[in-house]
Amino acid sequence: MELDRDHIHQLMNEKVMGVISETDEQHLQNALKEYPELRAELDELQLDYTNWLGLPSIQQIDSEAAFALIEDELRRRRQLRKRRLFTYTVISAAATAALLIFFIYPLFINQSNKKTGSSPKLAFNKTLQLQLSSGEVIDLSSRQDNITVNGGTQLNNTNNSLTYSVKDNAVAKEQINNLWVPPGMDYHIKLSDGTLVFLNSATTLKFPFRFAGNTREITVDGEAYLQVAKDQNRPFILHTPRGTVQVLGTTFNVNTYDSGRVKVSLVDGAVSFATADKKTILKPGQAITYLETKGTDVTPLSENELLWIKGRYKLDNTPMTEITKVLPRWYGVKVVIDNQKTAEKKFTGTILKSEPIQEFLDAIKLTTGAESYYKDGILHIR
Repeated sequence: MELDRDHIHQLMNEKVMGVISETDEQHLQNALKEYPELRAELDELQLDYTNWLGLPSIQQIDSEAAFALIEDELRRRRQLRKRRLFTYTVISAAATAALLIFFIYPLFINQSNKKTGSSPKLAFNKTLQLQLSSGEVIDLSSRQDNITVNGGTQLNNTNNSLTYSVKDNAVAKEQINNLWVPPGMDYHIKLSDGTLVFLNSATTLKFPFRFAGNTREITVDGEAYLQVAKDQNRPFILHTPRGTVQVLGTTFNVNTYDSGRVKVSLVDGAVSFATADKKTILKPGQAITYLETKGTDVTPLSENELLWIKGRYKLDNTPMTEITKVLPRWYGVKVVIDNQKTAEKKFTGTILKSEPIQEFLDAIKLTTGAESYYKDGILHIR
């Protein structure tokens, strides 16, 4: 298979952090077999992460104080909601540890950067990061202001969105930047042509600060909703790991979370989806799914596919195995189903990204009887 190093590095980080899906795990293992030299990179990343966990600055964290802060925040949110079907339960010590790791993970990245410099593999972690074409990594999670880069490009990182302006002489040619949105977050960016891109959790966007030539091209790995600015003279081309979407001006959603699968959903306008051997034109209200093993299939667009933009994920008689793919992206926690009987259960409901995961777990228990617990930082459902 052709190696997409950025995608493989993303999977490496997900594996080290324990949030990789079964499908992506298999994809990573296949890559390691075909490209044995990648094993050393994975081992190095695992060692860096293990060493970071042993740092005195991490060991000295006052977990009791942190737990108290978390409890205070949960209590505050409970008081804000007047009518809720489900209530919070006490978070276990393991869950608290998982939350602490999630919040202080940037320390690991900073420590690793001191040793390795601007290595591309470190751009994929649990902080919102922009990696410039020069290799410089900007932590957008800690920078809520104007930033000047590339000799004059002005970045404005506010309100969970990124806009930028480029001086005429700031970027002489098209240079590709990498934007990484970690699990548990979403983010917006306005490209230089006016196109709006809404990025879901665990998603990578490759884009230039300025489009050069006769096309406007970006790459998405994960999930994104786009409102493409019209430009009859310059088609907009979106690359995915398994196919290409070409438009002139339209609104659509693209999902590449599962390796070997791409789904494009068209809201309005027109798009074409091309694989190595086939090109399909979509009409508004249609969605196309491409599977490496089955080819393409066109179906009606479901509005549920777009609810993530509003921080909601609708589940309709959904198998528990599918839920284990969503929770790692939305909450940054690895999920394991303990037995086949539970794996075969189905659930109907909604995940709200703004709410703690425990509320969703309570809903699962109430409707399916499946219980949950944490062990070694991993969420188990039984």
